[in-house]
Amino acid sequence: MRRSRLDTQNVTNMNTTTPRAPPLGACLRHNYLASLRALVLMTLVACSANADDSVITPLPPVEPAVEQPAEQKETQPTPTIFDRIRLAALGDPQDLTEPLLPDDVAPPGQPRQEFEPPAGRKLPPGAKPGILQQAIYQVTELPKLDAGGLGLTSLEKTITLGMPCPTIESPLLVTPGFVGTLTDAAPSVDMPGELFEGYIQARWLKKVSERLGVDLAVSPGWYSDFKNDSSQALRVTGHGFGAWEANEDLRVVAGVIYLDRYDINLLPAGGLLWTPADDKRFELIFPRPRLAWRIAERPRASHWLYLAAEFGGNQWATQSTTGPTQGQDQIMVIRDYRLLAGWERRPANLGLSWKFEAGWVTGRSVEYYQSNQPWFYPSDTFLARAAIWY
Repeated sequence: MRRSRLDTQNVTNMNTTTPRAPPLGACLRHNYLASLRALVLMTLVACSANADDSVITPLPPVEPAVEQPAEQKETQPTPTIFDRIRLAALGDPQDLTEPLLPDDVAPPGQPRQEFEPPAGRKLPPGAKPGILQQAIYQVTELPKLDAGGLGLTSLEKTITLGMPCPTIESPLLVTPGFVGTLTDAAPSVDMPGELFEGYIQARWLKKVSERLGVDLAVSPGWYSDFKNDSSQALRVTGHGFGAWEANEDLRVVAGVIYLDRYDINLLPAGGLLWTPADDKRFELIFPRPRLAWRIAERPRASHWLYLAAEFGGNQWATQSTTGPTQGQDQIMVIRDYRLLAGWERRPANLGLSWKFEAGWVTGRSVEYYQSNQPWFYPSDTFLARAAIWY
């Protein structure tokens, strides 16, 4: 029997396969490599542009302005409330004055900012006028060193906006952020290839009195592999702190961090922040102590070296990838402890800042909840981190 032209066309259409979209992991890896190349390129350009921080490039001469009659002069616009907001960029060891805590005391998934210093202190370098306070880009690498190890490559992007609440003396800092993490584990380990974090933090700073201040933050976020879409992925973290300025060089900090995690729900935090000299800063505050020394102060930038300890890891809602529970929803917690050494370069005025950190990671564990999967204890590894921000 002969087939009609319509039948032949239908058979052809049935045998034609529609091209599939690339998997999410391939897209993430492609974006990570492109972003890493961009980060290296920006760092090289910034380094070449600032090869000698002691040299100041003069601006081209400007012709003197011609005096205009009084009736032709335009009235200068009155600065808006947002033009008066001045917040300091994060990360500089010597600039922690008005958030009451060091940069990384906030729990994982919560960003870092700094605010205008109390009255009577000079404005820290890197302060920015306007609502846009910061855009940061950071890459962290924990390589897999042996068969029993676990490799993690994280790429983080955040932006911070500042606004009066209700005045500039009590600002509200709003920071959305996204983190993508690529994992490298043995096939027998129940772990997805990609992990994701998306959050938005609202942080309020208030001076209660001349010496006492409070720092409050709440940060709802979604932490998952984008396959477990249950309510387990929704977490609300936050912190609350008080700080007492004992004197100009010493601050006492105490508070609590809410992690909303199965392994550690609440984490007490506190300690002393001591600045014995302009070129030394000792942040003896748990859970991220840091000792910093300024090694160079030049007209265009300052350079700092520091030692730090860090409580690392996070919690994600995932789907099981191996064993009889494959495809079932579960909770996975990664935890470790880090000893770091870093170098940071900060401009004297507005511009790009960058830092490099390296250290050792120990006490690693991967814990599973609402699952029968056995816990996994990866071997120790080292950490390398690079960040650039404006």
